Amino acid sequence: MRSNGAWVLKDLIEKNRRVFKIPVYQRNYDWTNVQCEKLFEDIIIAFKEDRKHFTGSIVYINDISSSILDEDLIIDGQQRITTIFLLLKVLYDIASDRGETRVVSDVSDYLYNRNCDEKYKLKLKPVKTDQEQFYNLMVGNDIGLDENSNIVNNYKILQKLVLAHLDKNYSLDDILRGMKNLEIVEIVLDISQGDDPQTIFESINSTGLELSLADLIRNYLLMSDTNQDTLYEHYWSSMERVVGNENLANFFVQYLNFKINDSVTDKNAYTKFKKYSKNFTHEEVLKDMKIYAGYYAAFIGKVNSYNEKITSYLRDFRLLDQSTVYVFLFPMFHEYDDGNVDTTTLEKVLCFLRSYFVRRIVCGIPSNSLRGLFKTLYARLFKNSESKDYYGVMYKFFIELRTKDRMLSDDEFKNELVHGELYKKAKCCKFILAIIENEGSNEVLDTTKMTIEHILPQRENSVVWKKEIGERYSDVYNKYLNTLGNLTITGYNSELGTKSFSEKKAIIREHSKANILNKEILSASKWNEDTIKARADILSGYVLRLLDYEKLSDIGMINKSIDDKTYSLSDISLVAHTKPVNYTFYGETVSVKSYSNMLFLFIKMLYDLDDKKIRDIAKCKFSPTATNRVYVSLSEKDFRKPKEIDNTGIFFETNLSATSILKFISGLIEVYNLSPEEFEFTVA
Repeated sequence: MRSNGAWVLKDLIEKNRRVFKIPVYQRNYDWTNVQCEKLFEDIIIAFKEDRKHFTGSIVYINDISSSILDEDLIIDGQQRITTIFLLLKVLYDIASDRGETRVVSDVSDYLYNRNCDEKYKLKLKPVKTDQEQFYNLMVGNDIGLDENSNIVNNYKILQKLVLAHLDKNYSLDDILRGMKNLEIVEIVLDISQGDDPQTIFESINSTGLELSLADLIRNYLLMSDTNQDTLYEHYWSSMERVVGNENLANFFVQYLNFKINDSVTDKNAYTKFKKYSKNFTHEEVLKDMKIYAGYYAAFIGKVNSYNEKITSYLRDFRLLDQSTVYVFLFPMFHEYDDGNVDTTTLEKVLCFLRSYFVRRIVCGIPSNSLRGLFKTLYARLFKNSESKDYYGVMYKFFIELRTKDRMLSDDEFKNELVHGELYKKAKCCKFILAIIENEGSNEVLDTTKMTIEHILPQRENSVVWKKEIGERYSDVYNKYLNTLGNLTITGYNSELGTKSFSEKKAIIREHSKANILNKEILSASKWNEDTIKARADILSGYVLRLLDYEKLSDIGMINKSIDDKTYSLSDISLVAHTKPVNYTFYGETVSVKSYSNMLFLFIKMLYDLDDKKIRDIAKCKFSPTATNRVYVSLSEKDFRKPKEIDNTGIFFETNLSATSILKFISGLIEVYNLSPEEFEFTVA
């Protein structure tokens, strides 16, 4: 590798018979007006101060060097170099229109190679997605230009900047002189000498746009492969097209959470991905990701690859904002495509999960355990299962579960539907009102632009409604305002406001198309506690029917081999002679080998969360029970079998029974003012 300062125009661009090629693994040209304007401002400063102006770095590999052509692959700096070529084209076009032949001649030497084959004439070859627009622009093919292209858009932005400065008495020569003063750090890699483009690329602190997770993964998989063009065309381009570039990062996080045991987030996904992919060839990884990208595209609604029922369930998951289920659906849909799961079974599974999510939301069960639940669920259910009854196995698991992640009963669900403040669960509220209105209707009502309306209005001290309700107005208002019985959907929210019940009925009767939702409203002579309760009972009945799922009469007869059971800290008395498999705390699932190992890993987690609290209780010789036995201390002499937390000088007791360890964990959770309900563990 060699590096040196270089003039952008004189040393890099002016050289004849040279082509800068941007390889397929690079991202598209993504600069916006912000970066274009900053670069142009630098050029004006460089002209006004008449001195060199540093503008970043360019890293490239000399890929082909011959008497015919030098072809350099740009590793970093493509955004900047592309923009400079666009600005040169702007100067060329304006100079041509104005008859400034000398400027045309000067700029032509920067833009085009002389005395060479036509295919080598342009000195820049962008990524494939930008090549057509760049070529059309450079050869003056206005008909082929796409107004949505960043290439075309930034050309126009730069054109406006140049024309604005010409109006301020700058000349084209002035702008060109400023460009000639731009200096860059030129870094040339030599693969034959052991330079690793990927390592160097990751270490560069670019002055351009921050690389996205998708950029990093694409570069990692394609940069070092000799068949990168083939890999790009067969796999990456297909994924990008089906999922959408804007959704790739989220797909990779979901894919990795499905593939590996570790918890994957936006921040650690690239590191986790590199570690995971080392076990495979890059083509194997791309081939596998392409398969799951197809499923993900269906999950997020980019493609409709499945029947109407399956597609509608996936849409409902999106409406309910339940993307945590995707890691469970990945293998389920793969089994479906392989013919191991039939259509009826898949529909039943999705129907069950839809009802499961709605029940959780309506009943106010926190969602922070869902990520851990679904990350491990498929393996827990089917990895060692001899049964092919996918629905039966899943059904039994949720019905027998004793933690907060269990399937809530019809009675619990209906009670919350009738009495709970559904309005405060906005997405779920609108979803429920919409399915009541649309299920089985000949004309589906588009509720996307409609709003939720309160019949008894949100404004508490409405004189009209105090008279309407009567003496118990305050009680009725506080108890029923945001409940199902008092809500409907309408496109006339602002018109209804605090109008009287009779006025609201007249507006609803004339304008609203929500016939099922409004039936009891329109038939009521007055709106009070009794009518709200009666309507809630009717509507909740609709919901229970519409969100019902297949109930299995004898789940004990389901043939399966799932020995794992999930417990909470309230089940301490049930765990004697069991072996833990993992624990989940606030959605984070950790695999364990024993109760002692579970204690160690949990204490480490708490120490990483707040080491001061652990140290404080160690100083006080912490005990979670009423006994005098010490559980955490700064002296290992206080214990029968001490273990230290990573050379911190903090020790804890490990010579404990399973029940004592769980009480210990419960006591530590209390010290941290966290919820013991968030701790769940699975035993074999």
